[in-house]
Formats: sequence, C-alpha cells, structure tokens
Amino acid sequence: HLDGPFAIRLLKSLFLVKYVKEFKPTVRNLCVLMLDGFNQDLPALRKRVEEALSLLEQQTYVQRNGALYEYLTDEEKDVEQEIKNTEVETADVAAELEKIVFDHVIKHRKIRYESSSTGGQGQDYPYSRKLDDRLYGREQELAINVISPFHEHADNEPMLRTNSTYKADELFVYMPADDRLVRDLLMYKRTEKYIRQNMSITQQEAVKRILTDKGFQNRVQDLLVKAKLLVAGADIEIGSEDAQSRVVRGFHELITRAYPNLGMLRGVAYTEDMVSTILQGKKGTLFGTDSTALAESEQEILAFIQSNNRGGVRTTLKSVLEKFERKPYGWYYAAMLCTLANLCA
Repeated sequence: HLDGPFAIRLLKSLFLVKYVKEFKPTVRNLCVLMLDGFNQDLPALRKRVEEALSLLEQQTYVQRNGALYEYLTDEEKDVEQEIKNTEVETADVAAELEKIVFDHVIKHRKIRYESSSTGGQGQDYPYSRKLDDRLYGREQELAINVISPFHEHADNEPMLRTNSTYKADELFVYMPADDRLVRDLLMYKRTEKYIRQNMSITQQEAVKRILTDKGFQNRVQDLLVKAKLLVAGADIEIGSEDAQSRVVRGFHELITRAYPNLGMLRGVAYTEDMVSTILQGKKGTLFGTDSTALAESEQEILAFIQSNNRGGVRTTLKSVLEKFERKPYGWYYAAMLCTLANLCA
C-alpha cells in the first residue's frame, strides 16, 4: 500500500545506510543521496523528501527520532506498529506537555516584577499554572494559561480571544497549531507505556535512546516564541526574544493591568530592614491632622484601619497584608510593613 516511486527509492536508500554509523539520516543528508544532478531544484527536492518521509513514517516503514530517520526491519516494524496501537490517556499527554511548558521552558514558579515607575521592586508574584484552561497545582490570583495545539478549540482564535476577554486575570499564551508536535508527544507517551508494559529490563536499556531523545521539547520552545500573548482579549506586542523572556514580559504586563494601585508605592524599593530604621528615625513625631502629609499608600492603609474601627472590627497585621497584597494593590510584603511603620511612627 506504499505509493510513489520516489518514496520507494528513498526507502531503499535508507535501507542501504541503516548500518552505516558514520551517516546521519537527516532530511538534508537524505536530499544529498536523492540528487539526480547538479542543476536540480534543491528546495523542491527537500519538499519531495519531506513528503515521502512523512508517508513512510505514517505507514510504519521508517522511524523518526528527533531529526533522524531510520529504516525499519520487519521485526522493528511490528514493534513500531504495536507502539502506535498503544492507547494513552489524554490526561497523561497533557501532564507531560504541562511539565515541558512550565518546568522546561518558563521554569519560574514565581515571576519577579521590577519597575522603577510602579514600585513593584523585586517582588515575586506566584501564578496559577494552566494548560488548555485546566489548572495544575495551587490556584493564585493571577494565571498563565497556555493554549496548546491539543486544545479542543485550538483552531478557533476568535473564540479564544473572547475567552481571554472574560478572564482578565490570565495571560493567554496562544501557541500556533502544529501537527508534528501532537504526533511526537503522542508517540513519546505511547513508546514510554509500551516499553514499561512489554519489555524486560535488558530490552528497556537497549531502547532507552528512544525516550531520551526529547526533540519535541525544543519544538515546544520554538512554538512559544511564535505564540500570541493576550491579556483581557488584547494583544501584548513583544519582540522575537526567547520563549521564557516573552512569557515573563507578558506576565509583567498582566501585573501592571491587574494591580493599578502599585503606583501608590512611588517606585520606592522597600526592604524589611527599613522597618526598624523608620520606627527609630521618626522618634514619635506626629504628622499632625493634615492628611495630605501622608503618602497615598499610607492614606489607603489608614482608611482601611479607620473603616474597620468604625465597624467595630479589630485590625490585625494579617488582615492588612491579605487586603493589600491582592487586587487592586498587589503590594509586596516589605512595602506593606514599611508603610505601616510610617503610620505607627
């Protein structure tokens, strides 16, 4: 059922070089083998080779490991077909992709926000890890939601933009569609399960190279470089940096929009060490009755305490921290302590 004389020629070539260790059967090297003459159209040849390899791979005549293509013997072909027929859970594939995106590419559990204009100096902001709208781990006030090629509506950009509009606390990272990533990740999980279920320890060692070759991790990184970043339905324009930097900068934009009252800190880089200095330096001096003598951040906390007092509620340090670390403030720990210290002084 194999079609095309060109694909058959290519398969014969792969058979001839199967045991030539010095030859790396990449697309480029296979194009060299398939050259008919010096004046051949190289881009067109590459396209024919790629199409033929895709056909051979689909029909289990060759196996692809990363960038290398290998001819399969009858025995290897049977094993490859069994692997393709192995059922894997969608949740297992999604969990693998979630680990690649957040642990291998983004890496940070919290993202540091530094801005001289808004006062989020050196503050680490945790975020919810979401893949295709599903939460992984603990829920936080802000989220990074990666929409992968596995999403059921991955090809419906208008719908995803509408969803982003209603989820203003999330940075949407919309990856481009990619059939190859889907195939590679599925094949990886199928191979992993097949080896675990069907092979002895000795055989597992022999085929472990299949599992250690994780070329799709780099593919995920490339797709994240090209991904569209959305906050509240609007595009975040960020240049073609590496994937990690793009997502971090996109998250900074989300922080700016989610916490408009960060600016009340006036860009001061507060530290916990400053608390005792503030308390000792003021020497009990009163600001007087003129509330304009207080900084805007101090007025906010004072108003919160006064409101509690009028309602007969006792204000604790914990309640102050809980209120002002959340929207619309997003203030960091040291800033809240220092602001309180100013009020006490």
